[in-house]
Amino acid sequence: MATFITDKLLHINNDLVQLFHLDTQVLLEDQHSHGDNPNSSLQGAPRPSSSKKDTSTGSTNHVDHALLTGLRDAVEFLDLRSGAVPPMERVLSAIQKVEALAGAGSPDGDEAAKLEHLFLAKATATVYLNLLDIILNATLPLTKEMEYWQSLLDSSSWRFLYILQTSPYRLFSMTRSVALTTKAHIDSLIASREESERANHILQLIKYFPTFLNNHLISQPVSFPLAIHYEINHYRKQLQRIREYQAECLGLLAEQGLNLDPELLEDSINTPSGEPSGSFVSGASGSGTHSNDIVQAQVFVQEQISKTVCLMERVLAKASKDTRHITDPQQQKVSSRKATRSLTMLGNLQGVSNINNNEMLTHLKNLITVHIPRYVEETENQARQFHRPSWLSRIWIPALIGYFGLKYSVQYISEHRADLDDMLEEAWDTARRFVTDWVWEPSVRIMNIIRHSDDQGSLQMLGNESLKSDIASLERMVLAFGKDNYNLGAEELEALSKAVHNGDISVVMRAYENELKTPLKGAVMGHLVQTLLIQIQKTKVDVEVAMAALDKLLKANELNFAFLAVGPSLLLLWAISSQAKSSWQRVAGKNLGIVSIQMRNSLRQVERLLNLASTDGDGHAKAVIAERSKAGSAKRVAVGQDSEYDDLLSNTSSPSLTPTSDLATEPLSTSLALSTVTCEKLDRIRAKKGKVPYKTQGLILCEVHLLRTFAARLTRHEGLRDKVLEDLREIEESSLTVHQRLRTTERMYRTYGFLGLHN
Repeated sequence: MATFITDKLLHINNDLVQLFHLDTQVLLEDQHSHGDNPNSSLQGAPRPSSSKKDTSTGSTNHVDHALLTGLRDAVEFLDLRSGAVPPMERVLSAIQKVEALAGAGSPDGDEAAKLEHLFLAKATATVYLNLLDIILNATLPLTKEMEYWQSLLDSSSWRFLYILQTSPYRLFSMTRSVALTTKAHIDSLIASREESERANHILQLIKYFPTFLNNHLISQPVSFPLAIHYEINHYRKQLQRIREYQAECLGLLAEQGLNLDPELLEDSINTPSGEPSGSFVSGASGSGTHSNDIVQAQVFVQEQISKTVCLMERVLAKASKDTRHITDPQQQKVSSRKATRSLTMLGNLQGVSNINNNEMLTHLKNLITVHIPRYVEETENQARQFHRPSWLSRIWIPALIGYFGLKYSVQYISEHRADLDDMLEEAWDTARRFVTDWVWEPSVRIMNIIRHSDDQGSLQMLGNESLKSDIASLERMVLAFGKDNYNLGAEELEALSKAVHNGDISVVMRAYENELKTPLKGAVMGHLVQTLLIQIQKTKVDVEVAMAALDKLLKANELNFAFLAVGPSLLLLWAISSQAKSSWQRVAGKNLGIVSIQMRNSLRQVERLLNLASTDGDGHAKAVIAERSKAGSAKRVAVGQDSEYDDLLSNTSSPSLTPTSDLATEPLSTSLALSTVTCEKLDRIRAKKGKVPYKTQGLILCEVHLLRTFAARLTRHEGLRDKVLEDLREIEESSLTVHQRLRTTERMYRTYGFLGLHN
């Protein structure tokens, strides 16, 4: 994951390319011209034996070639072009190999001086970036632990669970403490009695124990919930103190650390500077073949790496000393300013002289093997005592519940195996039938209806041929009745046929009415039975016509009925799948809602830090304006501020401070003896220049690091993740003013919808 450390790595690599003109790749061309493998990784470089160290020219050339080859391999071994910081073990291996090669001979040449300065610059940059990465990543566990304690403070149920989890340890500690205190107190009471009353020690203990228990334990007004609340808040505050101190170290190292910008070299060209100091390769002062800018670049690089190494040793030494006092209850009674001593004065590197290149290797090895591991160990040990309870304390309750639950579950399953098998089979059959009968088959029927291929599933109740045959039969019956009884002609029969088609059988009805006047005669000798049968056929035809109309209505709405049948089933399946999906997203924690909440909280903390820093900056800006109005010249005021800052640093620092001295005693004793007023004044001067304090900058870097971890879970659609990371780079950039960084946070709220308040 790209962080500001990766950006620093790329900048340092680009600066080295410009300073040493590595774009011409002279080093690699020379290496290939001798037939060496550039990927030897410092393991295949030849080492001349002592028997060959004579005065012959061939042996000298062989030693020169071996050392130059080893230096080239060392430079190539510490590759800064990949975007990943090389591990410190690689630096240590390269330093040991270069020291071994340097002991074999001392060739002269400008190329050797260029190689050794380039190697030292890469080694220092690697150690420096690894230290920044260690401090930055060390703040993430502290943040998680602080969130854990804060969750306990916010929820009474979680606090109750915490009490249950730690109850065995509390009970054991309380019992042991009560027993020891009771015994000591009663022993003191018995010892003050006369000799005759101390005859039986056990009886005296039994006699005085109830009185002691009532006076010192039972009668004491102890609020257990309040004590638990105080304990949790105490742990959170202690972790916060450790995190703030680490953030201050991080901010100091990030701002005052290695800076190989060629523009800084151009600004310092006119200032007097000495030649490069002695090195593990003689002739490092250069020759006539070197250009003047290469020599100046070597001097500049040596100054920068000397200051960086000195700064790292100062910070690590002071951090190792202060770590023991950060959480000390005696220190916490004093004000926070005095308890947590500022690291501001350690940034004064004006009195640091250049380190000899041989000694530089020793300093780098000490950083890798002593200072950094000691700092990591002491910091972890100090923070571990305020971490959440151990995994055994947190797991014993779920393990106990799980054990008994699993035991009774297995017992119940074994006793009701047949019933459970029937229940599972019925549940499976129900689910299968639901899918087939209420989802699959209705869906297939809908498709058949749309394609007009559903002949079997049609809602039609009768066929068209049946209706036509019944109507034709009725027509023939009426026409035969009219022809036999009324002797109708062809034209009259045609008109009667049309009337029957329209449902008019008035001819039959009139005959039926006449026959009803003499029903017995009509039934025996008349046409009453015939007219009744014709009316029955007419009723049958009317019923079939009505059913045909109903068929048409059902056919027209058949698709609607099919959708109504499958709709509830599909809706139920959608609700179940949606609920399962949302539950999975909540458990996995990868939905945008959780990411937006986490990012809003961290971004709020960043904006809060910048707002607090801008308050001082605005006040001091007003003071600067007033001072400009008095002086009448803005340029003089700016120069006066810079000189004030430099004079304050130079007056409060030791006059001769070299990294080769004991950095754990003399330099620290000078810087730690500074008054709190001086540190506050330095912070005010930095605020005038638009810079935030080191602690604020370090805390911002920590919060931005958290934001990067959250942003890694964003989608890459339309470049969303890349845009967020680009804005985060602007927030952590210390060269920007406070107001510019605040405007960046406002732009993020305005641009990205998932950071809005509506979410």
